[in-house]
Amino acid sequence: MSIIKKWGYILSACFVALLILLNPSREQELEDHTPPTPEVEIVMDPNDLDFHWEMTNLSPEQFHSRYLELTGEDFSQLKGQSASYSSNIYHAEYTALVDLGAGVDVQTGFLAEIEEVRDGSEVHREFRQVYEHTSYLTPENGDLTKIVQNYVKVTRHDQFRVQVNLNAYADQLSVEGQYNHGLGMSSAEELKQQYWFPMESVDGSEKGFRRYFSGSGWVRL
Repeated sequence: MSIIKKWGYILSACFVALLILLNPSREQELEDHTPPTPEVEIVMDPNDLDFHWEMTNLSPEQFHSRYLELTGEDFSQLKGQSASYSSNIYHAEYTALVDLGAGVDVQTGFLAEIEEVRDGSEVHREFRQVYEHTSYLTPENGDLTKIVQNYVKVTRHDQFRVQVNLNAYADQLSVEGQYNHGLGMSSAEELKQQYWFPMESVDGSEKGFRRYFSGSGWVRL
């Protein structure tokens, strides 16, 4: 090999080494130039609802009557269902008023069996049973409000927590087929800001305003 060729190889090797030193690996380049992770914006559902729960103790007679009213079934005739009555076990109805805005409220609720358990000097309550098929959703504003529910689902997560999920819409019907309505003195624009929008049935027999709503509420003992 001639001296010229030998020096040519040496210079080529030095040039390649210099390029490697001046240019980091692709992996390092990607690592150094990875763009920062953008902040995640959490958008809350504007139709999310507030639930304010109240409990009403029911006597055995009241419970049977309310169960029949909500389900159309006689509780005492159901197989596998037995109610325990003692000083520390009783039935109750849990109800919550949900404000839909523009002066319209709906009520949701369910029936449950409660047990008071003594732990030393303290007494706490537990859900013994939750009668899921007694869940309901009703208007609180008379004949002009119509509720169409997609579902009202009650789930007992443990002896201390029950979750209620609902999805429905409410129609506030007008009088005499006109768009004047029973939603107070609110203008159409004000109603829109509260998620009420004009509606009309296919045959034109019903006019008014409609609001779709959904939400999830917890009952914690």
